[in-house]
Amino acid sequence: MADDASSVSASTSSLSPSKFCSKTYKKASQLFLTRRLQEALVSLEPVITANRGNDDQEVNGDSSVAPIATVPPTWRIKVWNLYITLLSAIIDLGPEEGKRIIGQKEWKAISTQVRDGGIWETVVQTGYQGREGSVDAEVVYNLGTLLLNHSPSQTVNQQRLETYLSSYGQPNLDIEEHLNSPTNSQRHRVNGGTDTPKDLTARVRLIELFILHVLPRNEEWDYAREFIRLSEVLDEERKDVFLQTLDGLKEEREQGKLRAAALQREKDAELERQIQEAERQRAEDAASAERAAQSKSHKRSGSEVDYGIEKYRPNGTTKGKRSAEKAGNTKADSSSRAALSPSTSKNLKKPEKPETRARQSQALATVLRNLVQYLGKSISNNPLWFVRSLLFLLGLIFALNRPNVRERIRRIAGTGWQKVRGTVGMGVKVSYI
Repeated sequence: MADDASSVSASTSSLSPSKFCSKTYKKASQLFLTRRLQEALVSLEPVITANRGNDDQEVNGDSSVAPIATVPPTWRIKVWNLYITLLSAIIDLGPEEGKRIIGQKEWKAISTQVRDGGIWETVVQTGYQGREGSVDAEVVYNLGTLLLNHSPSQTVNQQRLETYLSSYGQPNLDIEEHLNSPTNSQRHRVNGGTDTPKDLTARVRLIELFILHVLPRNEEWDYAREFIRLSEVLDEERKDVFLQTLDGLKEEREQGKLRAAALQREKDAELERQIQEAERQRAEDAASAERAAQSKSHKRSGSEVDYGIEKYRPNGTTKGKRSAEKAGNTKADSSSRAALSPSTSKNLKKPEKPETRARQSQALATVLRNLVQYLGKSISNNPLWFVRSLLFLLGLIFALNRPNVRERIRRIAGTGWQKVRGTVGMGVKVSYI
């Protein structure tokens, strides 16, 4: 690529600076439109780079000045704007795509130059020989927009715009330069850079970029309001519009901060809720595990109860045998106690106390007396009921005296008793199992 640039420079050394810039601009713009970014950048380098090589490559007789610094403002603005737009497109490629198209080292150098604000100094030194106030307003606007879009900090952008706005349109006192470059001398005859409507429009655009975009990014709200009030370029109508727009931007910025804070609080609350839910779930799992362990322990202890069912042990003994041996020992103890003399067993019985026997007799007498009183009251209040009861008892006695009735009752009672015994036996079996 360096060989291509040198060959282009050698082939165009005989051209005037204006024709050289015009031809280079057309070629680079075509390459840019076809997305051949690297070739477009290489084709622009001879125009924006000072020739310090051989004397036969000198342009306009001065090898230390880039061709872009000696051309009319029209071509100078076009070339610089194309160069700035080309740098912005290269940065937008990103690291991976930029490495593939431009090269990793070249892309990183371009990105660093733009994000650090070094591109501004390059334009001032190369195209305007270090005169900050001589930079064309359109070029300044594009430089400010480039830094606004790609620079993380707007401090350099603010400083450069402040310097330019303060020095814009001031006369150049270099007499030698006035004699050698009448174009530049005519350019600095304007009063404050706002003598023509075009200059006034460019100045207003720069002020708008400065107070509505750069200063709000640096949180310089009061400075922006004071700049609007003291500006000699803005009329009262524009001042009111800019102040209202600035207040709207500040309100929108504050609402955005409030929304961001509310969103952060919601995220924190959701995170706290998830933590509490996880702790609660962990506590429930621990409680469930504890309950399961207790239930398992309870089942194990309940299964060890002896229900008289024979259970085999690893050593060959059974739980039924132990129960049988225990029952035999109990029977032997009872038979030994029965072998004692009747007199000894009588002596072992505790004699009842007279006081207890008297209380029992008194309670029985009280019950009989209450029963007789109740029957007497019932008969006196309802004689018919007593007669019915008496007839019912007599009928029941006569029916029970008959043999066939007694046999039927005995059969029914036997059947019921057999069912009860079967039910009880089945329940005992189920409980054993």
